[in-house]
Amino acid sequence: MFQNDYILREIENLARFLTKVLHSERDDTSGLFDEFGNVTETGLLSHRLRSLILESRVNEAENLLFEQFGRNPNRAYLDAAVKFYSELGKMTDKALERAEFSRQEIAEGLSEIKEMFLRHNPVDPDGDNIDIGDNVDMKGG
Repeated sequence: MFQNDYILREIENLARFLTKVLHSERDDTSGLFDEFGNVTETGLLSHRLRSLILESRVNEAENLLFEQFGRNPNRAYLDAAVKFYSELGKMTDKALERAEFSRQEIAEGLSEIKEMFLRHNPVDPDGDNIDIGDNVDMKGG
């Protein structure tokens, strides 16, 4: 029980971090289409991730996310990652189990995304404390 509470707190903290990063100086390239009506890479990625989640192919979706995010760890891909883990956080424990995934893996994935993003995108030197967690509901649906 204590370990589950710890994992939930970690996931909430990570999601708070990502939320703050996404809402500061955010360009709006994370939608499916850009301002000219062209489909964006991150829009396609988000769509593909949602499709894989619906098919209970969560591990495959996470692998795809890390492959794409690793190539270009920018804010648009960070947004796609937060949405992905938010969707997973809303799943019931039974649905996660059917997909052979766990809440701990959600926390670990968010943490890895955070580390990758910060490695390539230094945080404001004024020392703003950025948390992760506001948008990832880990209670399940």
